Amino acid sequence: MAGDPRPARRARGGALDAIDRRIIAALRRDGRAQSTAIGEDLGLSGNLVANRIRAMDAAGTMRVVAVADYRVHGYRMLARIRLQVNGRSPLDVARELAARDDVLSVHLTSGRYPVSCLYAFASARDMIEAARDVSAGIAGVEDVDVELLNTVYRYRPAIGPIAGHGREEA
Repeated sequence: MAGDPRPARRARGGALDAIDRRIIAALRRDGRAQSTAIGEDLGLSGNLVANRIRAMDAAGTMRVVAVADYRVHGYRMLARIRLQVNGRSPLDVARELAARDDVLSVHLTSGRYPVSCLYAFASARDMIEAARDVSAGIAGVEDVDVELLNTVYRYRPAIGPIAGHGREEA
């Protein structure tokens, strides 16, 4: 109907529109917010918000996830452990590391240390033990370099993934 003030429905599989981005921003502020509360804040119906969230989730353009802050769980330090690999594919080493529960993230990089992983530790002793475990417990690891993150100036666990990859996270 012409002049209808209701927001238009987003085409299936279409790009995110301004309404979707506003909903995502609201979820970033409070991931547990009810659709009705988001709708009230944005001037939309709760049903529209719920439908948009379901559609974005089904299309793979957004996920609502819980992200725990390492500090809340008693970890006092972050460290990056970099691995030099010989006789084995760095990808295979990275996949083995990624299967471990104690690793926060694993990255393939360039340079002397093609595999890098991020850990959180409660103590320096835990960090040393993890470095020893990685160097002795994973085939193909030739050298290990540990970098303690002394001061974290910005930690935003709700941000990701890298822009341009077609997915928005809330």
